[in-house]
Amino acid sequence: MKIISTCKRTSSNLVEFKKLSKELNFDYIEVFPENQGFTSNKMIEILADATICIVGDDIIDKKVIDSSKQLKYIIKWGAGTDQIDVEYADTKNIAVANTPNILGKYVAEFVLGLIISSLRKITQNHINMQSGLWDKTVGESLYGKTIGFYGFGDISKNVTKLLEPFDCEILYTDMINQNVENAKYLNFDSLIKLSEVIIIAAPLTVDTNGVFNEKSLKNADNLQLLINVSRGELINEYDIFNMFETKKIELLALDVFEKEPPVLDREILYDKNILFTSHNASNTIKANDDVNNVIIKKIRDYIQEKQ
Repeated sequence: MKIISTCKRTSSNLVEFKKLSKELNFDYIEVFPENQGFTSNKMIEILADATICIVGDDIIDKKVIDSSKQLKYIIKWGAGTDQIDVEYADTKNIAVANTPNILGKYVAEFVLGLIISSLRKITQNHINMQSGLWDKTVGESLYGKTIGFYGFGDISKNVTKLLEPFDCEILYTDMINQNVENAKYLNFDSLIKLSEVIIIAAPLTVDTNGVFNEKSLKNADNLQLLINVSRGELINEYDIFNMFETKKIELLALDVFEKEPPVLDREILYDKNILFTSHNASNTIKANDDVNNVIIKKIRDYIQEKQ
């Protein structure tokens, strides 16, 4: 029997996973993609004789599930299961689990860094220094900014905590009004119109796919900085880059993309007012330890339950 991991972040705790596999009499194998995740066809090959798999942003569709005759348990490293056909897995008696409400505080640290670096033009100033330019770049202060959150889950709640010393006005839109203290619930259009900084931190669904586009942002009269740390598909990249070039959006910070890794025009890629990162917002040693320890417990509990 085999436990196969396709999420590179399990490698941080390889010793613990090897110990677990020995304890359970399983083989433990790590196979990692060069890009963000494996395709469906590649996963068919990798999971051919797997009993348990730990996946990152890999495609687990009906074809993969039908071909994986030994598969009994899928664990998503992280929270988002939009790449897994959970309902179909259930019809095949394959259990699916994820690791929610762990990474929010680590992503929040990253988001705060993106906000400050973007507004204060830290990266731009650094690039100028590398070019031999002693430039007194003028930035914007975070203090007193109006911050809008699209999606108010674990990430957004943790960012809000970090923003407390900056005396920001907190706005959010979500499926429901969560009656959050010191945060104002608005509809999507009002959030767009009033926010100076917008942080996209919502799951990918049929309703959220492509929701940030030229039409939806036409009334973004105060918007200075747009940040996406959820899924790339929530924004229409063509529209967003076009709006950036026409100065409708002043600053961008993108950790996720429609296609990963993205194919970006050189002019966009090297624009000093855009921060690009490689779907890496939660990636810290502590975050890896936290998630991997939860996954190890989930596997142990699952095997014990089945014995």
